[in-house]
Order: sequence, then C-alpha cells, then structure tokens
Amino acid sequence: MAGKGRTTYIFGAGASLHAGYPPVKTMGSELLEWMRVPREHPYDFASSADYLENRFGNGIEALLEGVERSIRKHEFDRCLIANVHKPALVQAIREWFGEIHQRNQAHSYEVFASKIVLPGDCVITFNYDVSLDSSLRRAGKWAVGDGYGFKAEGLPQGSLVKLLKLHGSMNWLAVMFGGITSGGFRLPAQGVFGSRPAIPDDDLRALGYVNVIDSSWPRNSTTAQPPMILPTSRKRFYFDTNLGREWGTFWDRLWRSARYAIRTSDRIVVCGYGLHPIDKRGCNLLLTGELSGEIEVCSWRETDGIVADLRAHGRKTKAAKHRSFVDWVRIEAEI
Repeated sequence: MAGKGRTTYIFGAGASLHAGYPPVKTMGSELLEWMRVPREHPYDFASSADYLENRFGNGIEALLEGVERSIRKHEFDRCLIANVHKPALVQAIREWFGEIHQRNQAHSYEVFASKIVLPGDCVITFNYDVSLDSSLRRAGKWAVGDGYGFKAEGLPQGSLVKLLKLHGSMNWLAVMFGGITSGGFRLPAQGVFGSRPAIPDDDLRALGYVNVIDSSWPRNSTTAQPPMILPTSRKRFYFDTNLGREWGTFWDRLWRSARYAIRTSDRIVVCGYGLHPIDKRGCNLLLTGELSGEIEVCSWRETDGIVADLRAHGRKTKAAKHRSFVDWVRIEAEI
C-alpha cells in the first residue's frame, strides 16, 4: 500500500551538473587533467594519470573497467595498478569532488531542499558528492547521524528526510581494525572494516558541522578504504578480506531501504538518472517487483527512452514538462 503523500526522488549525475560536477562523457578527461596539476601530496597523482591514460584512455568507464580488468585477470601490471594507481584514482575523485563542493554553490539543490522535499520523503542518489547532503542539512531536514540510512552514534540526529547513497559517498571511509595500527589487539566483533562508514573531521566540516567529530574516526593516522562503488559492469557491494567478505550486510540494508521507499511511495521522481544496463541493481529498483506509485522522469535527452522502458515494464510513467533538473526545480518550487 502506498504511503500517504510520500515521494521518493532518485538522482543521478545529471542532477549534480548545476553544481559544477562533471558529466560522465567528460569526467575521465577532466579528472586526469585535475590529477596533473602540480601539488604536494602523498600520492603522485600526475604519474598515475599518465600511466592510466596511456594504458586505458581517458574515458571514465574505460579507465575504471581497465583497472578492474587488470586486477581481476592478473595482468602484467596487476600489482602496480591495485596498490598504486587505483588508490590514487579513487582518492583523486574524492578530493576533486571535495574542491568542487567548496568552490561552487548548488543553488538548485538549495531550492529543492528548502521548498520541495518534505518530511517523510526519501532521496535515493547514485552520486558521490555531498552538495545535496549539505543543502538538506542547512534546510533543517537532514542530519548526518541518522540521515544516511544507518545510525552513526555520537553524531547529530533527527533527520526528517532520508538520503540513501547507494553507490557510496566521498565522505565515507571504512577504517581498518578500528584504527589500531600497531601492537597486539583482538579483531573487532564487526570485522576488519567495522559495521559502518566513519566520517573524517574535514568532511564533517564540509557538511557544515563545526566542533563535531565522529568517534569512529581515529585521532591518529590509519588505514582506511573509500567504500565507493565505481561505475563498472561488475560492481562489488562488499570488501574482500582474508577473513571473508565484509560489508555485504551494510549495502544490502541500504538497498532494502531504497526498495521499501520506492514501493511505499505515491510518487517517484527520477532526475538525471539514466537507467543504464551497466547499473543492473539500480535498474531493478524500478523495473522489477510491485510498484504502485506514478513515476515522473526528468533526465534530459534520455527522458523519452526511460519513460518507454518503464511503461514496457507496466509502470505508470510520464515525462516531466521540463527535462533539466534546474528547470524542473524552478517550476516545482513555484507550484
């Protein structure tokens, strides 16, 4: 049974273009250009950019698919890519998106957060950036301690809107062994990477939290992995460790929450999300199972194709009058 008046919004990369984030078409070349800017950094971004482009080209999907293929098939440079160039590439994405967030104003997200999304609604996003997160916090509708679909003990709570980031977030890090780096210790009950992402101090400040710290983020230097699901054909929603797979339960819970939100909504709005076959799990949220709410699609030139696909699967679907996220927000805020 649909929830009374509830709306679920599904955002893809097209919804973040207005905030200065790159389209998929040029993301790879822009990222490599950013990596080649001279800077003091633990990673040699420029060398990794040169190696990866020479090996796989500059399209983001070709880059990431090539990296994963080299590791998976034990190609000649597997160790170099797995231990040097892939970590550099992922860290570069995190820092590049962080710079974009600090530099640009996300005006349409601000309007969406303050005037459109309502208490009880849910936002599902496949984007890594935190511009929407920050806008929802400033609007007083979201808090980092319970807004991501999992509880982060000790952090501010009281979210009126859930923000489910199904491919991860640039401000999430999975800390190894609870931050212990030396001496004898017992493996934490939650496993190598714990039970939830930790959020570093700088990333909390980027959300607008001052003098707030996450107790799960160690005070000393530590080893951590960014739990970002890269846009490849073989997405892995878990960590492989010597003790077995971890975080499968974490991701499954987020995805179940997303499916529940969609199934219990009267209205679903798809903005800037392409419904591409490469994202099979994301497509299945809308194409499989029972769904009674009406779906509105606002995804630029892909809108008509998505509407046709959804209708072919028996969904009640319509195209938005305005197909850019900026125009959709402007009109929606005036209704």
